[in-house]
Amino acid sequence: MVIGLTGGIGCGKTAAARFFEPSGFVIVEADQLARQALEEPASLQAIQARWGSDCMRPDGTPNREWIGRKVFTDANERAFLESHLHPRVAVLRQQATADRTRSYIVEIPLLFELGLENTFDAVVCIACSDEVRLNRLEKRGLSREQATARINTQMPINEKVKKSKYVIWNDGDLDFLEAEVDRLVATIRP
Repeated sequence: MVIGLTGGIGCGKTAAARFFEPSGFVIVEADQLARQALEEPASLQAIQARWGSDCMRPDGTPNREWIGRKVFTDANERAFLESHLHPRVAVLRQQATADRTRSYIVEIPLLFELGLENTFDAVVCIACSDEVRLNRLEKRGLSREQATARINTQMPINEKVKKSKYVIWNDGDLDFLEAEVDRLVATIRP
């Protein structure tokens, strides 16, 4: 079983994913796969050719903060980066979920935006109110303006909710989220 886990930035996808692990699910994070893809030589060459040395750290690794500012303020630059990373991430995701004797939670923030909903046995959306999202993102160090800009690059959460088979509303604390995940696992286990 391969479950796609999505939701908006700041909704608690990563926290929810961790709560699936005690039930035997293997967690695959698309963001981690994207970081891996970004560090591959072909990606490094492409971003340096486009953005110059500013996008790199002195140690030769990508400067994620610089890249984040670039792509979250310019849709064309985001499209450029995604066009290089998403195909490679798809290959890495398929490799990570190849063992069909296991169950997987694949955390993908842009699952619907990339049209991946039909590649999973089911889609779970973690959702919460905009105010809770903004507060969580501010606690991560983003300004309200930066948080709003990142939220606005994604499909509205109400659309993700409508398209998902299962939804967990996550305005509460971690104990509540864990209990909701446990209830969902009991529902979806074959």
